[in-house]
Amino acid sequence: MLPETAAEAFDSPAHYFEVLWGGVRAIAFIEQGSTRLIDRYGREILDCYPELATLARHLHGSGHVLDGEIVALDESGRPQPSQLRKRLALDDSDTGHDDEAAPVTFQAFDVLYRDGTSVMNEPLRTRKSMLRQTVRQEGALVVPDYVEHEGVAFFEAARQHGLAGLIGKKKESRYRPGERSGDWLAFPVYRKDNFIVAGFTYGGPIRRKPRASGPFDSLLLGLFDRGERLHYVGEVTGGFEDDPNKSTLAQALDARTTSECPFAEPPAIGRLVFWCRPELVASVRYSQWTADGRLRFPLFEMLRPDVPPRSCLLPRKPTA
Repeated sequence: MLPETAAEAFDSPAHYFEVLWGGVRAIAFIEQGSTRLIDRYGREILDCYPELATLARHLHGSGHVLDGEIVALDESGRPQPSQLRKRLALDDSDTGHDDEAAPVTFQAFDVLYRDGTSVMNEPLRTRKSMLRQTVRQEGALVVPDYVEHEGVAFFEAARQHGLAGLIGKKKESRYRPGERSGDWLAFPVYRKDNFIVAGFTYGGPIRRKPRASGPFDSLLLGLFDRGERLHYVGEVTGGFEDDPNKSTLAQALDARTTSECPFAEPPAIGRLVFWCRPELVASVRYSQWTADGRLRFPLFEMLRPDVPPRSCLLPRKPTA
């Protein structure tokens, strides 16, 4: 179940207000002591987060399905995109999975099955109670708190603490798998989405051989339409200046360079451009869409190897 985006935060006695984590959305299936983790694209991801294999130990009973997010937290319990970025950047061939350097938690905010029985038609207020009764909060499994009624004050607190935003959920709402519903409303402090990296600019001379790890000036971003044509949506020039993984990003770009422009209509950049095969996905913050379908004030956050490029689609109607 996915939220719609609200124009602004509001107070409401009919809603629960929760932190918008901005992590990796996942469904946990717990059966007879074993755990499966499935991301929102239907892929098995437990191998990427082996410390979450113990979730079953922290639950009463069996036959449970939990909805939540995989999040890296700092010592004060705030989400840390930089730590999650380290975890997502780990090479899948690295059997060490440096979970000590970037540990994660599973923030379980909903229960879909309990003791083998679907509870998705129960109201959210009932599911929240069931979740608390089912989970023993310890280790990597957490049931996050929520606020009732005071959505505006909670949103302002989220802004002051550098959080991504809030999500408001109707207490009486049923769970609708795979649907985007107004029963859940997201109030982002800033907008964030995933985009295709289809090119980059570079201030130096054109070289015949790929650079080992040299700098780049900006990334050219795109989204697919429903006909799988790639459309240019903007250029991101900030967010990677002090990123320790910048050289790794440069190598990934070089490995995908191509002489053919991947965009349906080549953008007018006016500088030296290297095109890339549309295989890399980046998480990018931005303030809004412009009237001509471009991102305003985009800021690079991290590469998202967990996101399929074909899932990065143009909004049906870009809005400010």
